[in-house]
Amino acid sequence: MVIEELIDRDLTALTEDTSLAEAIEVLSIHRISSAPVVDSDGKVVGILSEKDIVRAALPGYFELLQDPTFIPDLGQFRFRLRRVSREAVKKYMTKKVIAFTENDSDFHVAMILIKNNIKRAPVVQDGTLVGMINRADLLQHLMSEGKNDA
Repeated sequence: MVIEELIDRDLTALTEDTSLAEAIEVLSIHRISSAPVVDSDGKVVGILSEKDIVRAALPGYFELLQDPTFIPDLGQFRFRLRRVSREAVKKYMTKKVIAFTENDSDFHVAMILIKNNIKRAPVVQDGTLVGMINRADLLQHLMSEGKNDA
């Protein structure tokens, strides 16, 4: 089956000039873990995730987590997050975006998302955002589709 019926058609997106503070607010209000970044024509030029925001505030943080002696400092994280919050999304967004089309197969999309540890990805038509596909929705769909086959 193709993913066309599974797409979230909410076109909540950011622009390259959106501040990180505004981006955090958008993610929080919409209860999403990432948002596509689009240009004035609606073409996807990047994606900003929660992980990108944490990396902006604490470069090297994810590498430090591998060290069992590392103890995060909440005060320092707050300070650094506030400091970078005025900066533009374009500085921290992921520019190499994995995107799909409505005609991609559900299994193919699920495997790409799982392999790349991506929770949400843009769905585009000729590069223009038409929606988002969520890994959890795909997994639920694949599970329920399998019940019908059993």
